[in-house]
Amino acid sequence: MTDPSQQKQHQNRGSAQRAAQDKIERLGRVGGPFVAAVEATRMPMVVTDPTIVNNPIIYANAAFLEMCGYDREEVLGQNYHFLGGENTDPEVARMIDTALGARQNINIEVQFYTKDGRAIWVAQQVSTVTDDQDRVVQHFSSFIDITHRKQAEDRLQRMTEDLERRVHARTKKLEEANERLKEEVERRAALESVLRAALEDKQEAVREKEFMIKEVNHRIKNTLQAAQSLLLIQSNQEDSGCVKDALQDAGQRLARLAEVHELLYQTEGYQTIDVSNYLETLCRGLLTSFRRDPDQVTLDVDAAETVWGPDLVLPLALIVNEVVSNALKYAFPQGRRGRICVELRCAPQNMYHLTIRDDGVGMPAKRRENSLGLKLVDMFAEQIGGSAIIKNEGGTIVTVIFPA
Repeated sequence: MTDPSQQKQHQNRGSAQRAAQDKIERLGRVGGPFVAAVEATRMPMVVTDPTIVNNPIIYANAAFLEMCGYDREEVLGQNYHFLGGENTDPEVARMIDTALGARQNINIEVQFYTKDGRAIWVAQQVSTVTDDQDRVVQHFSSFIDITHRKQAEDRLQRMTEDLERRVHARTKKLEEANERLKEEVERRAALESVLRAALEDKQEAVREKEFMIKEVNHRIKNTLQAAQSLLLIQSNQEDSGCVKDALQDAGQRLARLAEVHELLYQTEGYQTIDVSNYLETLCRGLLTSFRRDPDQVTLDVDAAETVWGPDLVLPLALIVNEVVSNALKYAFPQGRRGRICVELRCAPQNMYHLTIRDDGVGMPAKRRENSLGLKLVDMFAEQIGGSAIIKNEGGTIVTVIFPA
């Protein structure tokens, strides 16, 4: 037997849908080219009618239906709050209703759920539409899918929280470092405010997109540098040589990631990096960090002039970091003189060869089997669709073959 309350809700929704259908037909007759243009646009849009109970949707364009996964018949007559779910903040709906009740426009971020249950984040803008007598007759809403941005923010937030837990578990020095990090976050927030003010004068969407990409790289670079500093501080307090080396190696890997994001931050236009110049800078920095006398170890870089994006440069930087660091540590013991060569060459069929060779004492089989760095080299090579080959021929030769 049908529940009377459910039957009443069904009747109310049916009435709202009929009223919405009347509104749609009216829009179709009056709107003309404007309605056709809204229907064709890629931005999700809906129109609701506050003169009908529950402010139902009377129009939804194709982009909105594609975003939420519902058919038009399933959407019409609904309040757009029906897209909320278990993790949707109920305060958002209240804030929207309050703003519209005060005849104010509102921009807000909210989590919706598509018909198949997938969670998405959208930036929603809601504004009122009045008639000639200044009566509110419609509410207009547009949506921008910001799911990827929110996911990136969530990942960054999780990294920050994990970092804070480690900071609180360490010594007072690390707590002071955490305070400095908070000050840096506040400084960046102030910088963001200035940049947002500058963006208000920009009209071109391309410029705004470039700025946002650069700012993300700036944030990532600063976060990685802060994490590297914390690792180095902790390594200085460790008595165990193995633990100290492991922390310092981890810090060096974070430094490589930070360097690439700093280069991306400094890049104008496309997010690409001059690989030859970067490898030269990277190797020079490694030689300096290990305090090697240039007369003892010579480090040469001979790289083809090419420009690549971060997805390829990051793994290559980590490979060079692991192999060159390993050579500087072990290949020239007791003041032995030698040379390290880093070469990047184009091969047939759009393939590239990265070769790192030294004329040191070579790598014992036991150390090769237990080397975390060499395991990482294999992993990074696979990440770019390539493979690594390691040989002992008058020293150690590591060759990575990969597609450009």
